[in-house]
Amino acid sequence: MRTGATGRRTVGRSGHVHHPGDARPAGRVNRSYYGWLAGSTLSVLGDTALFFALGWAATGIGPRVAALVLTGFTLPRAVLLLLGGVLGDRIGPRRLLLACTAIVGSCCFLLAVAVGLRGVSAGLLLTTSVVVGTVDAFALPAAGVLPRLFVPDDQLPRAMALRTSATQLITLAGGPISGLLVAAVGLVGALALDGLTFAVQFAVLLLLKPPYDIHPKRDRPSVVKDAVDGLRVAIGDPVLRMILAVVALVAAFVLPVTSLCVPLLARSQGWEAKQAGLVVAGNVAGGLLVTVLVARFGTFPRADLTAGLGCLLAALGIAALALAPTVPTAIAATLTQGTGIGLFTSHLAPLFIRSTPKSHLTRLQSLLSLAQTVPLIASTNLLAALTIHQALTLTAAATALAGLLLLRRTLVM
Repeated sequence: MRTGATGRRTVGRSGHVHHPGDARPAGRVNRSYYGWLAGSTLSVLGDTALFFALGWAATGIGPRVAALVLTGFTLPRAVLLLLGGVLGDRIGPRRLLLACTAIVGSCCFLLAVAVGLRGVSAGLLLTTSVVVGTVDAFALPAAGVLPRLFVPDDQLPRAMALRTSATQLITLAGGPISGLLVAAVGLVGALALDGLTFAVQFAVLLLLKPPYDIHPKRDRPSVVKDAVDGLRVAIGDPVLRMILAVVALVAAFVLPVTSLCVPLLARSQGWEAKQAGLVVAGNVAGGLLVTVLVARFGTFPRADLTAGLGCLLAALGIAALALAPTVPTAIAATLTQGTGIGLFTSHLAPLFIRSTPKSHLTRLQSLLSLAQTVPLIASTNLLAALTIHQALTLTAAATALAGLLLLRRTLVM
């Protein structure tokens, strides 16, 4: 179907959105993308260990502290994401990501020293989460659009699925590894590992140059005008607008499942840290299964229908997690949840990026990240105030609602 009064942008049945003047030759994923993918994926291992360590250490102090630490990560990211998107479109996503990688890597090493000298405390946990969240506000939009700078448009869904598969594979191994790491060296080891992986990512990104890199803008209106222009494009486009709304609802209630609900459930059941890591790994394994298949065979033609069914499947898994009496049943529940969310993200994420004009890549990506961040601030504190079973039940209901909304609305015809 055609969108807009002028018909200048068309949406095919596969969900691909075509912009005049932005065509690229069809082809395979080039070798430089694999190089960037290797460095980017390695940093995920450090991030997985760090966030698991933060969540485990914070829940050991209390659920309120855990919610505060998670809010310390999401709040600065919410405030600064639009600025990060504007800077990415101004100076280029790769250049911004280089700066962010260097900063967060250095901060991880400094914080590791601080924790080693002073020990784990609520103040240091909050400081760590605030620092990482602040830098992430600038890095996240740039990293999200980088695949489009490496591959032709016809290979974008598979390239993104390949990245997600690699990320989830590392995260899958990172769940059990994180539990063992926390037991062995605690937060200090997680911070040091994260700093090392960022150093490797910086070196790889410095050596590689994307074939479709974006040059810095010469005309630079005010930051506010650039940010407002990004909002105008997102609100005026029915595809982008609907994706942002549904992603906000899913992120608000699905993201806290592994970061907050699983640690709290594990402690209420008397499970160990490594067992909680296995439960988290079940979620990653389900998503990995989906993205590997997408990387090999591509996406289904109807992105909206597949994503909606994925949400309903994820809701079923979360509901089962609330009733899980043992670690194996909890793993089966998170496996189901991960499979559903894998279907959701693998179909809507490429559609969103391909629906975005090249001039607004990081600004629109920052809005997508913002849609996942702002609702998370309220939902995390809300879920922390409930019992673990009440929190999981509410999460399952909200995820099912997102699926029903997608099934009712047609994004692609």
